[in-house]
Amino acid sequence: MESKIAYLNIELATVAEREKKREEKERKREEEIAAAKEVENKRYAALQAQLTFLFESGNILSPCPASNDENDKSDKESEGDENGTSDKESESD
Repeated sequence: MESKIAYLNIELATVAEREKKREEKERKREEEIAAAKEVENKRYAALQAQLTFLFESGNILSPCPASNDENDKSDKESEGDENGTSDKESESD
């Protein structure tokens, strides 16, 4: 009976040691993930700062202008006005 108890105690110690190693590996993995996320966030912040600087300095345009279609329409209408007549007036002549 004592040999069975000793054997089970050894098994419990082995299982506890494995669990401890598993938890340590998991903790290290979480630390690695956190460090990688921190590096990624710093890189993103640096790129964002560069883009902001370029945009504010006028070296690049904004990624999506708010009203491209409206500007195109107003440009076409103003071209007709520059000629002294609009399209409607030239049709009535």
